[in-house]
Amino acid sequence: MKIAARDIDRFVQNPAAGLCAALVYGPDEGLARERAQILGKTVTPDLSDPFNVVDLPAASVESDPARLADEMAAMSMMGGRRLIRIRDGADKIADIIAEALKNCGATENFLLVEAGDLKPASKLRKLFEKLDNAAALPCYVDDAAGLARILATDFSAAGVTVERDALTLLAAYLTGDRALARGAVEKIITYAGPEKKTVTVADALLCCGDASQLFIDDLARAAAGGDAAAASEMLARIMGEGLPPVAVLRGLQNYFKRLSLVAALTADGTAMDAALRKLQPPLFFKAKDAFLAHLRLWPQEKILSVLAQLAETEAECKTTGAAAEMLADRAVLRVAVTAQQLRRRAA
Repeated sequence: MKIAARDIDRFVQNPAAGLCAALVYGPDEGLARERAQILGKTVTPDLSDPFNVVDLPAASVESDPARLADEMAAMSMMGGRRLIRIRDGADKIADIIAEALKNCGATENFLLVEAGDLKPASKLRKLFEKLDNAAALPCYVDDAAGLARILATDFSAAGVTVERDALTLLAAYLTGDRALARGAVEKIITYAGPEKKTVTVADALLCCGDASQLFIDDLARAAAGGDAAAASEMLARIMGEGLPPVAVLRGLQNYFKRLSLVAALTADGTAMDAALRKLQPPLFFKAKDAFLAHLRLWPQEKILSVLAQLAETEAECKTTGAAAEMLADRAVLRVAVTAQQLRRRAA
């Protein structure tokens, strides 16, 4: 049976009666592990119990098809239900699983299969979706808004509040792996200590390493798109967090270097998708549309001109000390104004 995404968290804590198998799959591996753990503990509380928990690699199932059916039918030596886990599920063992599940109602044993991202045409996925005594549980990546709600709930459960900007930063940085996100909450609470009841942006930055780069990337996109007000607001926030102006200038340079690289490759005949794959680190998928829009807006000669100006400003910042923030502000504004001029010309 298919379980709707909105119902899965409730389902894994209290699975339907008569269910004897579940497939937990999807691109968010951390979320898949978390849900598999919760579901597994409804079968047997101790997932390390050698008598009631059996781990079967897919290779073993494939080489000895009868073993899975035997494990599903076996009685527990110590009483209680037995959990049979396959952590690397794949289409190649779908038929073996189907055969083993034909008589699974004879015992209370439970088969838990974990897999990565499976396409709708996947044989394994289709098997669990069509069976009445099995469930297919997709684990898709939380969007930033959804993850922010989850993080806020976790902080609240620990008696800690979190500033809105800190929550936004954490959600943006940690989107893609819910287990990593949950670990970050624990890390921040431990770091903050029992006396601290509010998590700030500074706390989030300290616990997320290079998360400050998220703010700088947002600033670069705003400036490159001509949004001077948003860029100035982001710059003030970054400066307020104590990040050096040179870091902002280098972030801007990095963004325009990436634009320059892709522009040069496509000008030489490289397909856009292939050119984007050359970027290291890879382009964040949610930033792709803005990046492509900036490529259309900025001709290569203007990109190179901005890079030269930013390099000059960085050198000047290193010699002026107190004026560095003012110089960075001017540089950001200059980029945004240039983008506005380019947009007017293109209109």
